[in-house]
Amino acid sequence: MGKQIRQWLRELFGSRLAEHMEAELLRLQGDIQQLRQDKDEVIADLRGEKATLTAKLAIFEFSINQKVGIDPSRLSAKRPSFANFDSPPSMSRWQQVQAEHETQMAKEVAEEESKKVKV
Repeated sequence: MGKQIRQWLRELFGSRLAEHMEAELLRLQGDIQQLRQDKDEVIADLRGEKATLTAKLAIFEFSINQKVGIDPSRLSAKRPSFANFDSPPSMSRWQQVQAEHETQMAKEVAEEESKKVKV
């Protein structure tokens, strides 16, 4: 008897629970779809705003170039190349110590000479 009651309750509430879960799933899918559409709208708005600002910037640059007297067609399109740049070799620890000592000695010599000039 208890088994039949439990079976009947499972069938009764189980179907309602399944319906509720399906409805909740559909609602969540709708929410996700709405969020995607909102995201796409925001991206489209931002792209349009970027295009507008780029056009305004071009107009401002052209206006300033005319007032200053810069002809953009005469500007060099060649960019500097640093492909053949060789960085100076790094100093070893011993070379760093020697350089520090030499600067300290030069500083002391300069101080001594300034004392002699004052006397």
